[in-house]
Parts: sequence; structure tokens; C-alpha cells
Amino acid sequence: MSTKRALQTEILQYRNAERLFRLGARVPIVAEMTHLSSWFLRKLSLEIRGEAPRKGQIPNSDQWYLRRQNHLQASLFCAIYDSVKRVACDEADECALLVSAYSELARALEAAGMTLLMSVDRAWWLLKSLQIRNLQRARCRVCGARYLQPWGKLERNFLCGDCRSQGYTLAGGRSPRRVARGAGHERA
Repeated sequence: MSTKRALQTEILQYRNAERLFRLGARVPIVAEMTHLSSWFLRKLSLEIRGEAPRKGQIPNSDQWYLRRQNHLQASLFCAIYDSVKRVACDEADECALLVSAYSELARALEAAGMTLLMSVDRAWWLLKSLQIRNLQRARCRVCGARYLQPWGKLERNFLCGDCRSQGYTLAGGRSPRRVARGAGHERA
């Protein structure tokens, strides 16, 4: 019985590696997630992609996620990842969750006519940054959306950029200047 389970686990690792490579993941990330040898994964990557695996440093800057457009996509990825994790069965592994959430992000952005800026490597690093507490998520007090923030800079009355641009203030309500001009739209 244990041999059957070990075989099933190994097959799952190979499938996960293939899915990650099809999304563009680098060998070191696939090796960490699947626990397969780097030597084997380089050969598998070459077979799947038809070209040598990318070399170089894995993206590891937390600041990348905090830039405007990247920030929105990274925060959206986190929301999608949370919902995929909630819906997934208890036996779903981290690799399957990452693949599902990243694929869903790509579909959502494509449907909205937007360009996907975040690679699967960056999505993996984002999850790691949240686990090791380099980044955290803050909920906007007006719209309720959750956005990435550097660890330790969590504001109690956080306002997202969109709500700030609509004239909402930390004191509550709308900025007197915005209300007087009637700028922006009302939030529900």
C-alpha cells in the first residue's frame, strides 16, 4: 500500500513540475516545490519548453510588489489565491494552489484586456514573502479590499490609492475640497 502511495506522490510531483514549467517557472522554484532533482528538472524543462531553462537570479525584491500596477496585480493574486485555497480540498498542495491561482489571475487579466506583469516566479516569491512576513495585507477601511503593505507599516485606518484619489480621508468621509466640487463618485 505504501508503494502505491509513493508512486502516486511521485506522479503528482511530475505533473506539478510540468504545470509550473508550462507557466514559465524556473528550475530552482520547481525543484523546491516538487522536491525533484535539479538535473531531472533541467531536462524536463528543455523537453517541455524546447529551449534551455532560464538562468539568473530568481526575482526576490519585495519592493516590486508595492509599485502601482504591480501592486494591484499582486493584491489581486493574493485575493484569488485565498479564494482558491478556501475552495480547494484539504489534500491540495501548495503547488496546485499556486498553479490554479496564477492561471486564474492570467484569465482574469486577459478578460479585462490587461497585460499580465507578474510571472509565476514572482507569484511564488510573493507567497514566500507573506509567509516569512516581509509583506502583509491591509484592508481598506472604505472599499474593504485587501492590499499588500510592507511588514510593520500596517496602518489602522488604511486607505487604498483608489479611495484616496476619490477624495476619502483618514479622518472619515470625503475631503472638503472634493465634496465642494462634487468630484468623484459615491461609494456604496
